[in-house]
Amino acid sequence: MKLPRIFTPVTEPTFRLDRDAAHHLKVLRLRAGDRFLAVDRGRDWLCELKRGGEVRVLNSTEPRPEPSVEIHLYLALVKGERFDQAVEMASELGVHTLVPLETRRTAVEQPGVSRRQRWERIAMSAVALSGRAHAPQIAEPVSFSQALENAPPGVLFAPGQPPLSALPEGGAVSVWVGPEGGFAPEEVEEASRRGLTLAGLGPRILRVETAAVAAITLTLRLLGEL
Repeated sequence: MKLPRIFTPVTEPTFRLDRDAAHHLKVLRLRAGDRFLAVDRGRDWLCELKRGGEVRVLNSTEPRPEPSVEIHLYLALVKGERFDQAVEMASELGVHTLVPLETRRTAVEQPGVSRRQRWERIAMSAVALSGRAHAPQIAEPVSFSQALENAPPGVLFAPGQPPLSALPEGGAVSVWVGPEGGFAPEEVEEASRRGLTLAGLGPRILRVETAAVAAITLTLRLLGEL
């Protein structure tokens, strides 16, 4: 049977669960004597639940590998649960950082603290399910121009651009996905001036969350990670 995986700090040979981890295991109806995997410091730790919330560490695995190049996803905000879905799928695929973008064509309100906390929970859950050992950082939303100031070299995906054949060299790459309707022409021009590669995702019109998955998958393939 597949063991539950949760993110929680681990110390050997025993430790106590933090509140969130204890609640999660309670929801899963784990009892004293049951085993689970605790994720910490890039490793899976096989643990046994004891009485009173104490945990005994049985063994650990080698650190799980992450993509060889950090992928920073700059993703335009979108209405409803669709951004939640994008966070979930991007976390499963292996992004290092996800930056919500406010663009000229963004048509949603500035997300509050509770929404950003929800994204963090979604990311943690997705990572635990997918077998990753590191959860992505969910940054605070920023404007398109602000994001360009600190972003690593990368690729901005926009309709009508040529297929992507190569990635910038370096230890990190930024992947830019626009809102419904795409980035505004002046944003595409600004990105090009700042050195971003312009590329397309084919002739079809894609939803934001679909484009994000396609862009990350293409990036991983070019990195040799798929």
